[in-house]
Amino acid sequence: MTMIAMSIYNLVLWIHVAAVVIAFGAPFIYPLILARITANNPEALPGVYNAMVHAGRTLISGAYLVLFLAGAYLATDGDLWSASWVSASLLILIVVIGLSHGVSLPTEKKLSAMASEELAARGAGGAITFSAEYEQSYRKLNVVGAITNVLVLIALLLMVIQPS
Repeated sequence: MTMIAMSIYNLVLWIHVAAVVIAFGAPFIYPLILARITANNPEALPGVYNAMVHAGRTLISGAYLVLFLAGAYLATDGDLWSASWVSASLLILIVVIGLSHGVSLPTEKKLSAMASEELAARGAGGAITFSAEYEQSYRKLNVVGAITNVLVLIALLLMVIQPS
């Protein structure tokens, strides 16, 4: 029976780690992708933003749920709910989900629309200089992304070292 319980625990641990990779892997590189596309192929920006929104609403949000459920199982199985690192990691997950759905997704959607409008207004083949509003929203997205990435790294550190 212990062997089966350990196998279930290990399977759920793997699911938990896989959900972390799925939820946070792509968003870590979004700033690099956006900077490269802005510099070399700005016409692709509306589609890239739309893809980010779609990924956020589907795959990433689903991974948040799986991450939470698997983490809850692991914390319950290990009787770890009173551990400060579990509480801190749960709080970080809640903040990250709030930032994702409250700031990042709406900003990505707004940037997609603004990029479409501003690219269409520049005329065929003309150089593009995005508006101050676009640049402000772009900076906001990058700042929230950086904050989210730091929070995820803190949660990862807590999960690995499990301070008492």
